[in-house]
Amino acid sequence: MPARRGRRRWPGPRGLAAIGLGVLILLALLAGAGATLAVVRYAPALDDARALRTDLASVARRAQDAGPSIDRVTVDALAADLVAGRARYQPLAHLLASDPLVAVARAFPLTAANVRGVDGIASAAADLFDAADAAVEIARRFVETTGPQPAAGAAGAAGAAGGQPTAPDQVAALGQVVAADQPSTLARLTGLMAASHEQAQAAARAVNHARAVLAGLPDGFLGEVQRARDAMLDPLARYGPWLDTYAAASGRLPAILGWDGPRRYLVLTQNPDELRPTGGFIGSFGLVTFDRGQITERVFSDIDTVDLPWDYPVIRPPDQLVDYLVGVGRPWELADANWSPDFPISARDAIRLYANQTGDTRIDGVLAITTDTIDALLKVTGPVAIPEYATTIAAGEARLKVLQLTRSARVPGENRKAFLSVLADHLLGALLALPSAQWSRALEQADTIGAEHLLLAWCKDAADQAFVADAGFGGGVRADPGDYLYAVDANVTPVSKLNAVTTRSLALDVEIDAVGNARNTLDVTWENLIDSAAGKPYRDIASLKDLRVLGMYFRLLVPERSRIESLAGGSTPKLTAPSFAGWEAGRAVFGVYLRVPPGRTGLRYAWTSPYAADVSATGGAGQYRVTIQKQPGLLAAPLSVTIRVPAGFRISAASAGVIVDGRTATFRTTFARDVVLGLTYEATTTR
Repeated sequence: MPARRGRRRWPGPRGLAAIGLGVLILLALLAGAGATLAVVRYAPALDDARALRTDLASVARRAQDAGPSIDRVTVDALAADLVAGRARYQPLAHLLASDPLVAVARAFPLTAANVRGVDGIASAAADLFDAADAAVEIARRFVETTGPQPAAGAAGAAGAAGGQPTAPDQVAALGQVVAADQPSTLARLTGLMAASHEQAQAAARAVNHARAVLAGLPDGFLGEVQRARDAMLDPLARYGPWLDTYAAASGRLPAILGWDGPRRYLVLTQNPDELRPTGGFIGSFGLVTFDRGQITERVFSDIDTVDLPWDYPVIRPPDQLVDYLVGVGRPWELADANWSPDFPISARDAIRLYANQTGDTRIDGVLAITTDTIDALLKVTGPVAIPEYATTIAAGEARLKVLQLTRSARVPGENRKAFLSVLADHLLGALLALPSAQWSRALEQADTIGAEHLLLAWCKDAADQAFVADAGFGGGVRADPGDYLYAVDANVTPVSKLNAVTTRSLALDVEIDAVGNARNTLDVTWENLIDSAAGKPYRDIASLKDLRVLGMYFRLLVPERSRIESLAGGSTPKLTAPSFAGWEAGRAVFGVYLRVPPGRTGLRYAWTSPYAADVSATGGAGQYRVTIQKQPGLLAAPLSVTIRVPAGFRISAASAGVIVDGRTATFRTTFARDVVLGLTYEATTTR
């Protein structure tokens, strides 16, 4: 029984190009409609039905091949083909509605079910024609929006095209405001989504109605009718959700991007080399304003510009921050705002601390990115030249190069984080200059960014936040049913950048008892590689060369009412119990401080999750599901899971990738995104 996460498989940026690929794929849903009238024994009608099916299959292939690169010629051809398709369809529909022999067949017991099945398929086909018409109209607007635009002013054109860079003093200055000479591609696409929302909703309603009609038709029709129904249901299941996604996105994304009024976001730029619960130490921050899809403000600053001096009202940090990092008497600073592993909590704390330190309360939401986010975007754009710093940055290089170029100011008195602003300009320019032929690749990477928690977002507006969370960018502690595990690292005293060369592997062993309790044993292993060849670039940075021990505050989040049974491991000193036990974001939390010197350091936790499995009333079967959440910013490393069901039972079904051997299931992966595993088990003996 594979357990699937119930979130929308769509990260925000996907909606921008889904118009060309995801929406137009609706045309494929019509491919089976023409053959539905094969039961009508009129040769001309049957010929028309077969021709319609062939024509519409050709339309579907053309739309799918075009994808985001669709052009005006293709849209015009699709529209013409749909007109021709309707011309073929209308006589067939009329035949069903008015032919007396069809009416007799509809009433005759031996043929009634099949004719009524054809009626349902024809009704669904009419819905799909309506949806396809709306899709083509949206596609037409898409082509008009993404086609050649009037030339921008010289400065704007250079920046947007990723050509000659803006002067260094313009892009690096603190408080820079970026204003383009004319609407950017993002602004134009935002407007398109806002303008097409009603059409997208109408198309989605038509498709959902068609889906409901077809799903309500029972099995047992004549072969041709059955095949026609199945031919329509399959693409509906595969492609219908794209339209649902676009309809939802077009209703919320324009507002998030300032279509109804400016939206101003606090951007936390986190360094995963100094890992914190939501991705890394907040070494710098930014302010970004969207106004009708246009970026009208973009500022990046060193965190010290707001954290120091301590002349603002004191907000006391959480106890664990006081105990293991900031010390007694020091205020809670924006740099340490992301202490909660639940991003909505950390985001609200960040706004509160930022407002406390600056007096600026005009914040509509929070975005959190890391150098891993930059690497993911560079996989789409390719290497980006930064001539102001005489360097080029490629995918896989962001962690080290950003660290090297922000450790000190380029010139005395300059903001040492100025490189981030310059990098943002060039990277954004490269992204906006991508040709539509590369958008499919960009969408795939956007999905990866969401799934691997490389970008987190929180919005003050509840509807916007619901959309963000549903799209996979919410970063909240998951509330999935069943068993649950979230292992969270925080780099604390002695602070260092050693997470860049430290991996963490997890090995989870689960033993389910007869009533559904799960006894969990988790082995956590850190490997600090600072003394290896991989650590040499970090040893070569003067300010880092003497840092060899990673200070770690480790938290384990598990289901509420879980009972901790034992803890052992660590280095110096050895650990025998957690230093903290409490609750956060609906989960039980067990925390401990340890030091991770060069080499391997391990911890072993044992606890019981009460009634983690659903056991049938008769005790003859059960279902177990476990969610293992991945921490943002953590280097990918091995994860292994072993699950044993009670003696006298066998595993009858399990999630993809799980290896089953009798009453034991095993799963191994490289832990780069959340993992959800499920299995069912049944008795092998009479109880």
